[in-house]
Amino acid sequence: MKRIGLLKVGRGLALRPRSWSQGLSSSGRLMLVCEPKVWRRQGRGVMSALRQAGFQAAFHLLPTGEGAKTWAAVSHLLSAMLKAGLGRDAGLVALGGGTVTDAAGFAAAIYMRGIPWVSMPTTLLGQVDGGIGGKTALDLPEGKNLAGAFHQPLAVVCDLDCLGSLPGRERVSGLAEALKCGLALDAGLWRFMRDHWVSLLLGEPAASRRVITRCAELKLAVVARDERETSGQREILNFGHTVGHALEAAAGLGPLRHGEAVILGMRAAVRLSRRHAGLDEASAAEIEDFLAGVQVPRLELREAKVLTALRRDKKARRGQRRFVLLRRVGWPVLKAVPEASVREAVRSILKELR
Repeated sequence: MKRIGLLKVGRGLALRPRSWSQGLSSSGRLMLVCEPKVWRRQGRGVMSALRQAGFQAAFHLLPTGEGAKTWAAVSHLLSAMLKAGLGRDAGLVALGGGTVTDAAGFAAAIYMRGIPWVSMPTTLLGQVDGGIGGKTALDLPEGKNLAGAFHQPLAVVCDLDCLGSLPGRERVSGLAEALKCGLALDAGLWRFMRDHWVSLLLGEPAASRRVITRCAELKLAVVARDERETSGQREILNFGHTVGHALEAAAGLGPLRHGEAVILGMRAAVRLSRRHAGLDEASAAEIEDFLAGVQVPRLELREAKVLTALRRDKKARRGQRRFVLLRRVGWPVLKAVPEASVREAVRSILKELR
């Protein structure tokens, strides 16, 4: 199995670049990329540590949130890299949430046809999913992540100290992706999260470290088997995302956090799994009851708009949308689902959202 980058999970790692920067920049030049809030909380410290480690480090601030994942924002970053004198022998460090690692990783993929980079996610969502696996992307007006490149980071550095000030909704959003890993890949992780949910919501360090480490291991193992989504194995990481992305796009890329949309998408996927993948009734009810207890915003979304977003799904093959469903917890299957069943599942979720 192909080895995909270096994984480090622990406390204080961001300020110890010598432990994760080997091979990052043969010239010693690099660009630290983050967004304004992260710069104020962690960026200056990381910049100082990089310079103390001997790097000639410049920095660039991306817009906050999905504004980072636009052609204009990445174009400004590429120009800043040129002005800083970065060549093909330079490197990039992406410090921030999933939007920063997506956009900065994409810039690293296309700058002078590709330079090394390190992903340093500072949100729980980034540490369990978004900052791992080398899928870099930009948004288009029609939907999320519709332009991008596969470009593996040299290392993924998950510093638990970065999570201390994480708002509640952001923590739930990250835990949603961890639940996805458990339900699709590891029944033991699912049971641990179910049984320690309050501790995880409170950010208890031991429970958080266990979940982050296991999610990262699971994702990297899947990515190593199917780096570019050619065999279908990597698609299992999209459990809950087919409907989730459509809800997120229909809401306007803002009112719903990504993980909140995935919670709703997983609820739809469980209903489809019961009908089309053989998931037993008791397991479906247990998962549904748990997910229904996770707080997400109330919204009014038009069914037609959600279904239109679903039709743009990147995972469609020969015109058919394939869903990741559960035969049982930890046993995912890819299924083409009849349109009528999809509409029924979407309609039921939207009704409960009101």
